[in-house]
Formats: sequence, structure tokens, C-alpha cells
Amino acid sequence: SSHRTPRVPETPARGQETHRGPVARCEEACGLADGNLYSTMASKKTVLALEAERVALEREAYDEKNRLLNQSQFQELLELQTDEEPEFVEEIVAMYVDDAEAMLVELETLFSEDKDTEEDDVKVDYTKVRGVLHKLKGSSSTFGADGVSTKCEELRMHCIGEDLVKCRSGEGSLRELRSRVDELAEFLARYTAKTKEITEAKAEGGE
Repeated sequence: SSHRTPRVPETPARGQETHRGPVARCEEACGLADGNLYSTMASKKTVLALEAERVALEREAYDEKNRLLNQSQFQELLELQTDEEPEFVEEIVAMYVDDAEAMLVELETLFSEDKDTEEDDVKVDYTKVRGVLHKLKGSSSTFGADGVSTKCEELRMHCIGEDLVKCRSGEGSLRELRSRVDELAEFLARYTAKTKEITEAKAEGGE
């Protein structure tokens, strides 16, 4: 049998490209330096993961058991945010939480322990309490904070009956209203932090 000389692969002529993989070709087409495609893809995955986490947070808030937020009301608010105003929702959230906190402090003062007497100059001013509750319920309804609105209405009913014990603690009391507002404020802090994280991840990914 005749002996065959192994074929030596041809060396590409100067200027002739060697075979490149699909990633390398895509990098070239996209104008990316070697390796950048993978980091861009990783960034996009991170954004997708963060957005999935934000959706999970929204489900938690809209859940019938939690009743933190009204879905349609809060979604309307979210839709008002634009790329030109990326901090719009964060600012609205901060404004609502600050106002709610101020009104709660006012209510806590109106129901303070020194109002246990029946003397006219120190007893609870239920008319003023109902006025504060009306404002808090109104801003909460606009924001979509259904849970807070419900507690405002329950406390208002106790105020109509001028039942100081029920106003202070138990079902539909100021204590429950405070707990509801604190719970919502904690959720909103997590939600706005997640939204900020998504915005930053998109910016890093060049989107």
C-alpha cells in the first residue's frame, strides 16, 4: 500500500479571517469588544430577575389577605412614571408615607393617655379626630392604600360612638391603623428600593 503524507492545514493568507464562533461574530456585528456580549447578557438576566422580584412584591401587596394596595389604583400611579422622571413614583411614595405619618402622630396626640378624664378642656376632640381621619382616608384612597382606608373607616365608626377604649386598641382601633400604615411603609420602602435597583441595572447594561 502506498504511504500517504498527512495533509497540513493551510495557513490563512494575510488578511484572511479564521473561523469565528457565533458569539464572536455577534460581538463584531454589535460593535462589542471580545467578552462584552457575555457581560451584557448577564446584565439583562439580572434586570429580568429583578423585574420578576418586583412582580412578586406586587402580588404580595395585591393579595386579598394582605390588602395593602388596590391593584388598579397603584398601577395607574406606576404608569405615570416616565424615563424623563425616573424618580416620580419614589417621590409620590415618600410624600404619602410622610403625610400619613404626620397624621398618625396627630391622632396619637389626640388620643393620648391624659385624655381619660371627662373634663371638657382635656377630653378627646372627636370632631378633630374625624377630620384627620377623613384626610388620611382620602389620601390613602387616591394612593390605592385600601388597607389603610378600611382602618380609617373602622376607627371613624368608633369615634361616632365616642368609645375611647375601642378607639385606642382592638379591632378597628388607632393601634391597628398605626400597624397598617407601618406595614405599608415597610413594603413601599422595599418596592421603591427594588425599582431603583432595576433602573441602575438597566443603566449599567446600556439600556
